Amino acid sequence: MKSFSVWLCLLLVLSPLVCHAQNWYAGSSLDELASSAFMVNEYTGDIRLTFLGDCTLGGEEKTRSNPYGFFRTVAQRGMSYPFQSLKEVTGTDDLTIANLEGILSDRKLIREKKKFNFQGETAYTEILEKGSIEAVGLANNHSLDYGYEGYKDTIHALDRAGIGWFGRDEPAIWCSPSDIRIGFVGALFNLSGQRSSVLQRQVEELRNLGCACVILVMHAGTEYSEKPDAHQKQIVQKAYQCGCDLVVGHHPHVSQGFTFYKNMPVAYSLGNCVFGGAMYPKERDAIILQAVISFEEGEMRGIQLRFYPIAITGHSEHNDFSPRLLKEEDAQRVLKKMEESTGGKLNWNGMHASPEE
Repeated sequence: MKSFSVWLCLLLVLSPLVCHAQNWYAGSSLDELASSAFMVNEYTGDIRLTFLGDCTLGGEEKTRSNPYGFFRTVAQRGMSYPFQSLKEVTGTDDLTIANLEGILSDRKLIREKKKFNFQGETAYTEILEKGSIEAVGLANNHSLDYGYEGYKDTIHALDRAGIGWFGRDEPAIWCSPSDIRIGFVGALFNLSGQRSSVLQRQVEELRNLGCACVILVMHAGTEYSEKPDAHQKQIVQKAYQCGCDLVVGHHPHVSQGFTFYKNMPVAYSLGNCVFGGAMYPKERDAIILQAVISFEEGEMRGIQLRFYPIAITGHSEHNDFSPRLLKEEDAQRVLKKMEESTGGKLNWNGMHASPEE
């Protein structure tokens, strides 16, 4: 029987694109796994996955020359700067996944008609590399800010840098060094209409390709709401029905709480992280989630969640685009907001807390 627990850390459909980076398979490269023999895995141990919230490497074009904007800040401080204070978490796990909001392209593309359009340079993949970010999710409302051409440029840049990716219509598989296969699927805003059936087919495909764990990353919710809305809860329900093992969310730009939907762990919203899309953010608090997934002879036996509260900026007036871990009273303040969001209770001594508690 699967067991789940929460730990408190007070450190506290598109064209068949290809990705084959760092034992990462997405789009048509999944055919490589389908055509290869899958050996029975007998790995026993833990795998640690870290999830970051909304990350925009770049910003709006009008901020390009602003001395306090992302472009000038990175030009002055270097590619290591944005994630430098998070490396004690991202650099000590098995895999780190961020939500990449916006495109990476060096071309002047026609932007979609919307309020915000985010673009960064393809060289910014080095920011991910130096931050120990091995993969990104592209199932969000900014991946097509510059149409499909911008989306393709982003994927090509990620592929060249050896960074994995997945989207709403491109599930992916990561093969760990111990040959455990973990599947990733994305959901955007809701699973109404045919989207639920699409998710079901995606999860079944990942299971057929040997995934011992399937994680749904959802981009949904009401912006700046401290509580999950009906769309997030609908996605969680559908994810469980489709056979997912964990749901991780973002989009509201604030951290929300966690729950266990029939023993399936859910983190509704992590908030922002390195967010070049806002020079003067409305909310500075956020969360890093680390999922510790336990396996016994190749089968998943449980998931522990560890929450690391962060401040997305250290500057008192504007965004400095370099999040840092919160400690002591500041960390407890953020975690208290998480508890109030969904009613989930964390153990303040950092000890094990089961869903029944």
